[in-house]
Amino acid sequence: MRIEFYKSALCPRCAYASHVLKKLQAEFDDIEIVSFDIATDFKAFKDANIRMIPTIKHQDSSRSWLLPKASEIRDFVLQNRCSNERPASQNE
Repeated sequence: MRIEFYKSALCPRCAYASHVLKKLQAEFDDIEIVSFDIATDFKAFKDANIRMIPTIKHQDSSRSWLLPKASEIRDFVLQNRCSNERPASQNE
């Protein structure tokens, strides 16, 4: 599962969200985190239509926070992780 993480190196809320994401990545080995920093990769922000940091995105689903909570970040990641795990045959 690929998570895109939009952040700024100067943002303390982003540092906290990064910490939570790294803990989730250690817990679930199928999570890949790709980070984009607004100072060095503004084009990625523009292309993804990101207007607030921190923002995490998986496919077409994204979430931004003014005050990120570990439980909300975890819920977003796990909800999207579960949506990727579909049975081989749904007609059984």
